[in-house]
Amino acid sequence: MDYDELYGKYTEKASQDPHYAHYPTIPNAWIYIAIDIRDMNMCKIGLTTKEDPLKRISEGKTYNPFLELFTTYQLSACTWGCSQKELNDIENYFHRRSTFGGAIKHVRTQRDSEWFFNDPEEAEHQIDWMLAKRGFSVRGWYLYEVYTREDRDQEKLNYINVDALKEIKTIFRPDPYEYKNRALTAGLKDYQFVDYFNFLVDFNRGDEIRKIYLK
Repeated sequence: MDYDELYGKYTEKASQDPHYAHYPTIPNAWIYIAIDIRDMNMCKIGLTTKEDPLKRISEGKTYNPFLELFTTYQLSACTWGCSQKELNDIENYFHRRSTFGGAIKHVRTQRDSEWFFNDPEEAEHQIDWMLAKRGFSVRGWYLYEVYTREDRDQEKLNYINVDALKEIKTIFRPDPYEYKNRALTAGLKDYQFVDYFNFLVDFNRGDEIRKIYLK
């Protein structure tokens, strides 16, 4: 595949951010969005250096069986990878800038959690945009499109180079009825997953733009 043709037509050739160039990269660096299927008005936005974010979610399911993975971003698969320093800076950015409306605090300690009262799809759009504006790239091409294209609505997609971002981004949208069957088999009650079920039904009825990151 000619990636220069695929990615280079609408974006620019990337250069490494000198601020992070001297920090060693780490083997695994991820941003992930998780949800509690009982309430789609909030989401967990976390970072992990585990090999697979599913392992992080599985740990969380020991105390919250309603936790599901929504979206992942494999920053270590970008052109120059990702350092622990930059991963830490991204986490600080999420909290310092109140990017997602301010973190929900733990009641007992009043410390910030990784949960936000934010629609998970909106959080996903914000992370797409943040990665593009921070200068992340795939195969040497920036994630932010600067040249006009006629084949899709760039404004609705935050001018993201979708084809490049799909190499590091995965969305999890199971079939709603298959998920319902699994949930019932697991012993859940309808009211405990109806919010997520309705979201999945609506998603599957959505337009091509909404489903553009499906693989």
